Amino acid sequence: MYRSKAFVYYGPGNVKCEEINIDCGAEEIIVKVKASARCGTDKTIFRKGHYKVKPPAVLGHELSCEVIEIGPKVRKLTDGIGYMEGKKTSADFKPGDRVTVQSRIARYKDGLMLLNNPITILSFILYAGYSQYMKITRELILSGSLIKIPGWVTDEDAALVEPAACALESIFATPHPVGVENDGRHIYRSGIKKGGNACVIGSGTVSMIYALLCLLEGAERVFILVRSEDKAGLVRKLMGDRFTVVATGDYGSKPLEEKLQAEEEIISKLKEATGGYLFDDVIPACPSGDAQKLMLKLYTPEGYAVGACFGGTHELVDGADIDQNHYRCAKTIGTSGCSTRAMETIAGWLGEKKISFKGLTNPRHFTFNDKPEEFFNAEGLKPVLYPWE
Repeated sequence: MYRSKAFVYYGPGNVKCEEINIDCGAEEIIVKVKASARCGTDKTIFRKGHYKVKPPAVLGHELSCEVIEIGPKVRKLTDGIGYMEGKKTSADFKPGDRVTVQSRIARYKDGLMLLNNPITILSFILYAGYSQYMKITRELILSGSLIKIPGWVTDEDAALVEPAACALESIFATPHPVGVENDGRHIYRSGIKKGGNACVIGSGTVSMIYALLCLLEGAERVFILVRSEDKAGLVRKLMGDRFTVVATGDYGSKPLEEKLQAEEEIISKLKEATGGYLFDDVIPACPSGDAQKLMLKLYTPEGYAVGACFGGTHELVDGADIDQNHYRCAKTIGTSGCSTRAMETIAGWLGEKKISFKGLTNPRHFTFNDKPEEFFNAEGLKPVLYPWE
């Protein structure tokens, strides 16, 4: 039995730091949580609640963990479910292994994750990572949801595997036409257009992860649009000179006529910077309906651009009419969560040192000595809870 400090959620605005008991069953694994990043969904749950979360609950599904105990029957678990349906699982974990966790134990069809009727969900149903210890259940093991992290990858990078995989999921769903068959049928390749222009709107952690992924995917130029010169300075400091950072000004609260004028000035500036071409890929990664609308005006006029929207933006942009895209081939792709395969890909890239998220989390180390509302309401870069500090 493990005695664990945890942030226990009882309802909107009601989270308490308490001690909970966690035991290791014969077909379960216990992990020590090293770092747990706060998802934007958790911030919304704290403020407004969520119909799928049944209190009491322990949230937190962006994790870096260490295996400390393995139930005696874990290695006998072989018949996969969900992502591993029809395959044999290999629960070859040992104490000391560093792991992250896929939170949505989904069903799959043709390799694609199905969003409805998941088998179970970490944080919504299972107690999750705002805790010192966490239980890895039989379902998590059988579905291949425990993903190993190389020892040289930092806890902060490991905790960002899940949100980075959500970003990658939307990128990998974006269909760029690459030609036509003899009858005129379009041929598509998913992902950021190689050699093209990409534009990310937003200055948060996920925005910068998107920009890094655009570069890794082969974009020739990557622009990052932020609201202020202060934010532009922060992004330039963290991301270096590989990106073109543009401060647009915060025009969201202006009267309609002034707002439209501000949009036109932004578009004019970006047209000049891109020789009138604008962008093949546009990614709003901030909770702003104005950003969603701006996206539609930034597509290249050639007519074959794609927009990838981060899943966490949907609440504030439902009225943005994002389906009213350009005629012909411009499309907007959204994401809700990420597949296990996308998480494995991000973890692999971190292990190969093809990508790094260094500096992209909040410099403040949140602990159980802080009030829960400080952690859940924190602004700026993604906050991380360090349960053992």
